[in-house]
Amino acid sequence: MLKQRGFTLLELLTTLAIAAVLVTVAIPDLGHLISYNRAVARVNSLIRALNFARFSAISRDRYVTICRSSDGRQCSDSGDWQDGWLIFVNLDRDSPAQVDPGEPVLHVHGPLDGNAQIFSNRKTFTFRPLGTRSTNGTFLYCSEGHADDQALIINVVGRIRVEDAADLSNGMSCPET
Repeated sequence: MLKQRGFTLLELLTTLAIAAVLVTVAIPDLGHLISYNRAVARVNSLIRALNFARFSAISRDRYVTICRSSDGRQCSDSGDWQDGWLIFVNLDRDSPAQVDPGEPVLHVHGPLDGNAQIFSNRKTFTFRPLGTRSTNGTFLYCSEGHADDQALIINVVGRIRVEDAADLSNGMSCPET
């Protein structure tokens, strides 16, 4: 006698119904996961830039500055950090720091995609050859839905720590959209 292999219509419909319920439950969480990963990637690119500036100052034995820049050639007085930034060797140690002729630009980061914003309580951050910063400072990353807002706090020795933006005690906060 031959045994038939396969599924009955009832088994197939039951399996499809269970799969539909699981997909319906998982899709909203997937959207938040994508948003969270995008926020982490953006914050990490800023952390990498700050660490690069700090270690460049140490290895070159020079002052190295990171500043916001919309054109990738000069520091910008207006706009915010989501428009982009650049890192350069500040040979003349001018303040406020500007890219002068002969000062090498080490890295340029273009504008962020999407509607996220990055604010800071400083226009520029200059790292000294001993690995220290001249003053401490804070970056505030404001995500599109404000669910993934984060703060990057740089202490006097240049160490960076990440906190939830809601936990900040320095008065900085993301603007309501």
